[in-house]
Amino acid sequence: MNNPKLVAVVSGVAALFLAYSIFGATEAPGTAVSAMNWVFFILALVACAGSLYKISRGD
Repeated sequence: MNNPKLVAVVSGVAALFLAYSIFGATEAPGTAVSAMNWVFFILALVACAGSLYKISRGD
């Protein structure tokens, strides 16, 4: 994906969904699922921050 605006939107939506599934869960998931949720949540935040930085630089 070469469009940083699209990456910001998609990664932001993914981060919101993962944050809801991590912090709003009514029952605790398994260890592996919880670890994968955290890894993908952090990756989505990094992607969103990187694309916002790229947008702010004007690239």
